[in-house]
Amino acid sequence: MNTSIDWSLLAICLAGATLAGLAVYHAVAGYYHYRYYVRRRHEPETWKCQPDRFLTPALHRRAIFEGSRNLAQGGVVTGCLVYAIIDGKLETPIYTDVAEYGWAYTLGMTVVLFVVMDYIDFLVHRTFHIRSLYRHVHRLHHRFVATSPYVATAGHPLEFLALQAASFAPLFLIPFHAASIAAVLLYILVFNIVDHSGVRLTSILPWQPPSRFHDDHHAHFHVNYGQHVMLWDRLHGTLRRENRRYGQEVFGGRGLPEDGTVATEPAPFVRY
Repeated sequence: MNTSIDWSLLAICLAGATLAGLAVYHAVAGYYHYRYYVRRRHEPETWKCQPDRFLTPALHRRAIFEGSRNLAQGGVVTGCLVYAIIDGKLETPIYTDVAEYGWAYTLGMTVVLFVVMDYIDFLVHRTFHIRSLYRHVHRLHHRFVATSPYVATAGHPLEFLALQAASFAPLFLIPFHAASIAAVLLYILVFNIVDHSGVRLTSILPWQPPSRFHDDHHAHFHVNYGQHVMLWDRLHGTLRRENRRYGQEVFGGRGLPEDGTVATEPAPFVRY
């Protein structure tokens, strides 16, 4: 194993991974911020999921700072990983030649990677809603009750690192094409920004829920833990239900009956 450090290659990997994430974040978030929060701020009832709520200027600046910091941190981790793989210091099943496994495998496993990463993100996110972890870590993200595009990656740096580490775990176990990994990570970042935009948006992609799904997570706290697929919340019973009371102190993901009684039958899920 090569133990020497190629500093120029390391610098390129670190700069490339960090700048790529920050560029996507500020380009997509900046677009939605300018289009809606600047140009249409006077008519929030026509486009905003929570038209009566806006972040204060201080929270808005905080979201930009924390979101940028976490992405820079993630870029350093990713850059080091990429460098270690390219320079032969770390062996993984990641491959770059489609001919090695064929197009059918490569495309099929791109879908598998997306599904696996999304389910892992659901599990990690739900874990951070355990009472102790929520109060000491994830609560920082939920300061932003009214979401905005820059809120997507804002929060505690340890939580961002945990999500990144868990999401990267499959890459050490299963062969995935490098382009597939880049495409899935790009999709996750872009749609996280869209889902946090606070703007009423829908997608032509059948698996991607409308932005109101995740906006409800911020408005009602312990519910709708999924990222890009609502299936996980349906299977685990944590999709928001009708006639249920939610709030920052209502843990568990299933809410409480609005009338304070003990629920004997599950209420129907909210339709998104």
